[in-house]
This record gives sequence, structure tokens and C-alpha cells, in this order.
Amino acid sequence: MNTKAETSDLRWTIHSQTKPEWEEVSGLDEENNSVRTYQICQTDSSSSHWLRSGLIQRRDASQVYVELRFTMMECSSRTTHHRSCKETFNLYYYEADSNDATDTHPPWMENPYTKVDTVAADFLLRKGGERKFNVKTLRLGPLSLRGFYLAFQAQGACMALLSVRVFFKKCPSLVSSLSSFPETVPRTLVQEAQGTCVEHATQQGPRPRAPKLFCGEDGQWSRHSSAGIESEKGDEKQCRGSPGTDRGCGGWKCSLGQFKSGLEGHCTGCPDYSRAAVPGSIECECRPGYLRAQSDASNSPCT
Repeated sequence: MNTKAETSDLRWTIHSQTKPEWEEVSGLDEENNSVRTYQICQTDSSSSHWLRSGLIQRRDASQVYVELRFTMMECSSRTTHHRSCKETFNLYYYEADSNDATDTHPPWMENPYTKVDTVAADFLLRKGGERKFNVKTLRLGPLSLRGFYLAFQAQGACMALLSVRVFFKKCPSLVSSLSSFPETVPRTLVQEAQGTCVEHATQQGPRPRAPKLFCGEDGQWSRHSSAGIESEKGDEKQCRGSPGTDRGCGGWKCSLGQFKSGLEGHCTGCPDYSRAAVPGSIECECRPGYLRAQSDASNSPCT
């Protein structure tokens, strides 16, 4: 979700309804684009004023990130009593399998809402001072239901919520060391992903195992510990296992004029009077007018 991309009113739920303090207004972002924002400027911190988003679909994520852009007025620049003024607000979330939240459900309090954090401003607005906005990114989770609501609670703050962006991170599909790995969404600090060998590559070693990488919660791939040594030939890669270890995928598709008859070794040029007419040949065929005896090895020249 990204409120900066919305073209119509957000129409989020405001509490309390008898004396609503949150107000949806049009504003300008840092690039002077028109955006929908919410603002509040309380004179009394004895009551809580809530703002709740619509239902946000969780999709494949078990944890999500919330980026908040906001401004906060400095208490000393306000006319309200200093003791009742605050320069923070609270962020909550509530999980749900369906869009069933109402003006009274769930109750406006911590539990059933889950508190994420008390958000403080790094930059405060002062009368006649520079207009600076704050950017905070917080993590929610673990999530398990189909969707969730975000809720903002203000108690004595004078602030504007400029934009809210909700996203999750994933590791993109990857081909590396002759292994192909699917797009992976991390569900823990480190998520293991099993790969497959690319075409014309095979699992190697005395105890072959599927290649694997680890997807970190930051959406970055990290190497597995048993991969061995990676060597390059042009733009193609071969993954060779170290002695005594399980090996990953090995071999590359031999080019025209080369062949490789077994799993081990490298592509080599065709012997005399023979040719490899297609890439990936396991044997070079004899040229017209030349032959090999049935007992000749594949690397023997034709005669």
C-alpha cells in the first residue's frame, strides 16, 4: 500500500466520532505532488484519538515494513499547556481474515490491537523555522491471517501524517553457479531455498544434494556453506566441490567443436578427423570417409 499513489479520498476510520480530531486534507509532498494526508492538533492529551487504515492484504509476507512520513509540531511552539503536549504517537496493527472492522469493532485499545512502537520525531516544526518531515520505517509481524489494519493513536500531539507505505521484501529469482533458485519470501531471519541444476548441468559428488541458498530477511541472497569453489569460463560458471564434501551443480554446455563424455573433467576439442556439430556433445562424430573401431575410446581420432 502507498497512500501517495491514491487519487481519491482515503476515508480511513476516525475515533472518537463524537469529537473527531483527525482530519483528512489535501497536501503537497516533497516533490509538490498532490497527496491525501491526515492531520491532528490536540489541545488535551487526556483522551486518545485513533485513525485506522482499510484492510491491507498480507499476500505472501509473514512480516511487513511500514514507512511513515510525518511532521510534528514542537511543544514549546504551541499555545497549549506544556504538560498535556506530546511529540510522539503510537502505531498499532490488527489482523483479520476479512474486512469486518467497524466504528466499534475491534475495541479501540491495545489488545486486541498489537502495539508496534511509540514513534518519536527526529525533526520538530517551530514557528518561523524550517519545514522538515520525518521518515520512520518499522517492522510488523509475524503475520498469519489474510490481512491487517494499521492504526495510529495520538494523545496530545500536533502532527500531520503525510504518507504511509507498506511493503515486504523478497529475494528475486536467481541463476548462479549453474543452479537456478526461485523467487523466495523470507519467513524467518534466514529462509533456506532449494534450487535445481540448469540445463546440461548435473548434481555432482558421492552424495549429491540439491543446491541451496539462504534468503535473508533483507531480501538478499547469501551463499550456502557446502557449495565448494566457483570457477568461471567466459560467462559460464562451474561449481566444483571441495574434496570430501557434497557438491553442487557442475558442468557447462560444451560449445561447437568440443565434447565431454563424462560428468568429470572439462570440454575438450574434437580429435582428428571428427566434429561436434551441436553444442553439448558427449562425443564427436567422424567426418565423412573416416571411422572409429567399436573398441576405440571417444577421444580417439577417426581413421
